[in-house]
Amino acid sequence: MPYNALAAYLPNFLLSHFKGSLACSIQRLPLDIFVDHVFIHLHIEDIICLRRVDRTFFLLTHEPVIWKRFLERMRTPIPPLRPTFRYSLQVTDFEAEQLVSRAISLEDNWRRDEPRVMARQVVESHHRVLDMQLLPGGKFLIASVRDLSSHRYYITLFSLDHPKGNRAIARVPTLSKAYDLQAKYMKYNGANGIMIAYTRRAFKSGGGCNVDPSDYSDSDSVDPPFPLKYESLTLHVSLDNLEALVDPRIRPGSAAFYDMAVNKDPPFLQVSSFESETRITSLNLFELDEEAHVAFVQQPSRIVLVNLATGAITAMLAGNYNDFPSESHQIRTIRVLPAQNDVLVVRTASMERTPGHPIVEHLTEMFHIPLSADEDQEVLVHPYERWPVDPKTYSNFHLSDPITASIGIDHPNIQPESGAPPPISLFCQTVDPVGLVHYLIWPKIEETPNQPTKYYFNLEYVVPQTVHVSTPSVINVLAGSSKALMFTVDNERSATPRMLTLRRYLSPQLQPLWSLRGVEDPTEPISRRDRPALSKRYYSSFTLPRYLRDKLHNFGLSAIIWDETIGRVCIACGDELKIHILDFAAAVTPDSRFRQWQLTQQIKLNVPTRNNATTASPITMETD
Repeated sequence: MPYNALAAYLPNFLLSHFKGSLACSIQRLPLDIFVDHVFIHLHIEDIICLRRVDRTFFLLTHEPVIWKRFLERMRTPIPPLRPTFRYSLQVTDFEAEQLVSRAISLEDNWRRDEPRVMARQVVESHHRVLDMQLLPGGKFLIASVRDLSSHRYYITLFSLDHPKGNRAIARVPTLSKAYDLQAKYMKYNGANGIMIAYTRRAFKSGGGCNVDPSDYSDSDSVDPPFPLKYESLTLHVSLDNLEALVDPRIRPGSAAFYDMAVNKDPPFLQVSSFESETRITSLNLFELDEEAHVAFVQQPSRIVLVNLATGAITAMLAGNYNDFPSESHQIRTIRVLPAQNDVLVVRTASMERTPGHPIVEHLTEMFHIPLSADEDQEVLVHPYERWPVDPKTYSNFHLSDPITASIGIDHPNIQPESGAPPPISLFCQTVDPVGLVHYLIWPKIEETPNQPTKYYFNLEYVVPQTVHVSTPSVINVLAGSSKALMFTVDNERSATPRMLTLRRYLSPQLQPLWSLRGVEDPTEPISRRDRPALSKRYYSSFTLPRYLRDKLHNFGLSAIIWDETIGRVCIACGDELKIHILDFAAAVTPDSRFRQWQLTQQIKLNVPTRNNATTASPITMETD
């Protein structure tokens, strides 16, 4: 790295420390000798050891180019980068080391027989949390909240892993409870941002003054005293505005922060609204032909896809299965696969051929998305593939959402090379006995001479994995493509059940893949130590902090969300106005002294050259 670049980054006293005034010969060397010719031969452990020598090496080993080099040599999967992450800008320099440390420690921790919580934080939510979604990479958290009187409901956006602390940065009222919350990084009108989808409901005629539809369960159909109407809404938040609000150079609460926030456009922009007299479930956000879409189910058998860029609506009516009557069909969950223009659907059909002897079929099916359809008209569709799930009694089905690769224009080539996508996990919650069944849906490989290899999902490769019995406790899953969490509760019907256990889950067929990933380049290793051996335990319980166990026991669980890309789970307890964050990866938080030196000083230098270092003008500094 050129000396001028280092001089613009490091504090004045450090530069003068290396000018040659000290007796130690090694500290007379120019800074670029260390960064460009010494550190490139060191491992991560060596850099950390140097950081403990003195204040000079403490600051020098934070130089971002050191950690960016490690990123480019790593084979361990790293968390996805948000679209507006600028790899070359100084504002986000502190995140490079976080990416390295988090990726390695998560992979190591997840391999162990008894993985543990590596770090924990608490975020003030200021309201009771009802539902949450983490954006991939963990930079932003979206929460559906309400005040303690249950009169006002909001969607609140939180900034996490910020050098000046986690905090809420924006909110928007939702009139009633926002549930089935979804959030993804997506473009809208050419602008990168966060697309948020949610559903709310109300009585069509206003209902009774003592009945609030927001109090009803989110996951089950309800029998309300008055007819309900449902509304699916999508919002877009510009990442350019968000990046300005979380700029680490601006102190939150300062006059400069408020002036900047006032001059920005409102962060939340409503993109679409769809009303329905039947229940809306299974919201999916996805991009098709480079345009943002949202899909959802109008129970019992209608799938609606909305093009958020044009407003065009495609309605698919799933055809009946065999001779089962129309009213007996119910779609349980869906996952849109935009890369192959398909929808993966799990649905249930039932009928009574003889009184008291119902026949129930659970079906996993693949449907093609219609290429074109007239607006306000539905298209009758039939599956081109079908796989029947084992004939058991199931209460819920969960499909994992594939991890989206980074799409920023300034991202380096540090993501894993293109290849087969990870399999889709299908988790089925059983009723008798209470437990969980796991299947993997593997992609099929299509090879054509002189053409790139193609991968697409079908139902030829559905492979059973594990069957777990949790009776009498009810087990729930936080699904992931390669990493999943399980938790048990004592009473699933309660709005705030007590959480009994939190467990790591390893799929038998995914373990061999994990043993191959995470192997560093032997010619340029970044670590001196070997990775821990891969665990043979499919389920391993985490030991939660005592204060959190007590809160979950006394107040119950109100919301929980999991991000497998960074190994982070967020938990809200009862009516508590806090969000508890548990990390299964260790991430470096910028030191407060270093943060102050780096972000609040502007350095103007007469940089000495190597030939005239003894005669150069003194280094001067200006501070805001």
